[in-house]
Amino acid sequence: MKTKLLITALLLLTLTACSDGGLTTASTNDLMQPDFNYEIDTWGTNSEIYEFTPKSNKKKTCVFAMLDNGKAMGLQCFDK
Repeated sequence: MKTKLLITALLLLTLTACSDGGLTTASTNDLMQPDFNYEIDTWGTNSEIYEFTPKSNKKKTCVFAMLDNGKAMGLQCFDK
């Protein structure tokens, strides 16, 4: 019983160490590359910016911004 518990704990630890701290579901879709991605030096932290064209509407462009710490983010889409 103790051996099974130890193996389960080690497996769980291994799985969470490979992700961002939580278990994630594997994606069945192809990963897309953004049209553009860059980093902006902002006061106190840096911001990651991703620009992409949604598959559902090629006449739009979307901008996703996220602080490096992941605590703040936003998404806005515009007509091209």
